[in-house]
Amino acid sequence: EDDLLTNKLQFAFKDGQSRVGRSPAEGEAGETPEVALAGLGIHREHAVVTSAGGCCGLSSVSEEAAAATCVNGSSVPKEGVTLIHGDRVAFGQSIFVFINPAEGTAAELLASGKVSYATARKELNENVGGMPSEEELNASRLMAEDLERRAREAEEAKSRAQAEAEEMLRQREEEFQKQMEQRQQDWERELQEREAAQANDQAVAAEQAQSHAHELEKLQREFQERQQRIEEAARQRIEELERQSRKAAAEEEDHRQMELNMQKLEEQLMVAMPLVKEANLIAAELHRPHRLETKMHCELSDRARGTVNVTASVSQDNVHLFEWSLETLENRVFMMRDLLQRCEEEGLGVMDSLTPEGDPLWDPVNVERLIGVAQVLLEGLLLQVENHVDARILSTEGHQAGTLRVEVSPVAKDGSLGIPDCDVVDEPEQLLGTRMATQVHIVRASGLPETLANNVRVEYSYFIDEKAHQVPPAPGHNCNPIFDHKHNFVQDPVTSRFLEYLQSKLVFRVYGCDSSAQAIADEQAALRSEAEAIAMPQVWHAPEAHMAEPEQVLASPEQYEHPEQQQERQQPLSQLLAQAWASQPQ
Repeated sequence: EDDLLTNKLQFAFKDGQSRVGRSPAEGEAGETPEVALAGLGIHREHAVVTSAGGCCGLSSVSEEAAAATCVNGSSVPKEGVTLIHGDRVAFGQSIFVFINPAEGTAAELLASGKVSYATARKELNENVGGMPSEEELNASRLMAEDLERRAREAEEAKSRAQAEAEEMLRQREEEFQKQMEQRQQDWERELQEREAAQANDQAVAAEQAQSHAHELEKLQREFQERQQRIEEAARQRIEELERQSRKAAAEEEDHRQMELNMQKLEEQLMVAMPLVKEANLIAAELHRPHRLETKMHCELSDRARGTVNVTASVSQDNVHLFEWSLETLENRVFMMRDLLQRCEEEGLGVMDSLTPEGDPLWDPVNVERLIGVAQVLLEGLLLQVENHVDARILSTEGHQAGTLRVEVSPVAKDGSLGIPDCDVVDEPEQLLGTRMATQVHIVRASGLPETLANNVRVEYSYFIDEKAHQVPPAPGHNCNPIFDHKHNFVQDPVTSRFLEYLQSKLVFRVYGCDSSAQAIADEQAALRSEAEAIAMPQVWHAPEAHMAEPEQVLASPEQYEHPEQQQERQQPLSQLLAQAWASQPQ
């Protein structure tokens, strides 16, 4: 059960059969097995090791023991399994390694690195499920390398395209300059010839000069238009390459964040899964109806990728009560270990004196729970168009839990919904410095789960508002509640940060109450009120015959109390609360 015990406990198997199990308690009938173990998951008669002809075989005594017995991370079949040198054998929470002296010693096997406590524990946990395989990690690393290579290629292509555009522009300029110089020379030569031939015809010379000036102006216009087209094409090409580069960089960052989240998730599962298993074993030993289950919650936000957190869900009779974080789970498991040790030393009667504050499996019941999260894109506001959508409500487990009807509309200057065509801008940057009004209309929800469709409410956060906006709850039980809640937001003036926000999503969180959990919470409150009522002093009134004398009327109330009530009144409040709590069905 501990890395510090590695190679400290050694058992040798004799010829024939060797029993593996838990030693009988004091006063309990039965013989001590040859391999006596202790700890969670160890049965009285757990397994049998048969040694014959230099070989050892392992078989489980019962189906319950087989569920708590693994060889190399796999369960032991009914027909048993033959052990070979270096096999990792797990009984409950204890892990051993099988050594064949003919093939080597335990020290040599551990020194070679082929077997260690960490790898054996990970192998056992991977058999439960939830851990990414080595192939998936290698594929993830190859994907990251491919994204990095694509980003480099995009940057190189951008540099080459820019250089080609500059070279093309330079060649066109040189070509045009040569044409201009040649035309100028031809014109000057022709002009000289005409002046020499027609020295007296000034009108013809002036006409020729004007014709050449018009032609020169035409060439200049053509050159400028051609140059503008080339520059526009080069600019569009550079912008396209920059978009590709940003997209590749964003994909690489997204993939890197995913790897970090997967690593964090793996670490949390490595901590949570053994603790949840141990807590369930202790709860079964204490005859408690509570059961724990590992939950992975995906927290959605306006970012491209959410985060995944691991919690422990606590339920009673298939009714969800509350959830524990990893820190709370570790603390409660420590308390459960202490309580189990007390019960082993003093008996299960210790459970009758537990108070809610001292019970490791007690917490206030979470009646209201998060049904799910719905997201609505805000990019339509950049184009000044309305966005009416039935957004899917996704639970923290990633399943659809209904739909939420949301209408996000820009508001015109006169207060009406929608922007007139004359006020629509061509580019979002033209909105900078202006006033923008937006209406968020939460119409209704539909298809909500039956168990949580009670007093449903919605909340959401808009831009940089510190507090979340609350939508009044729909009272009673309704799987299709109608909210019809409208709220207008005004941004004056529009800033670049606000335009960036409109490229994200508006996140709505839908909450509901669990009726079964509410019943359990009401029952706990009634028990606590009953315990407090017991703690209040109660007066035992004397018969009317004894009330005739004034001296008796003015006497102390204690003399009229029943003797049992006097003894009960003198008990401390904590003891009375413990008695009331112990009366609750376990």
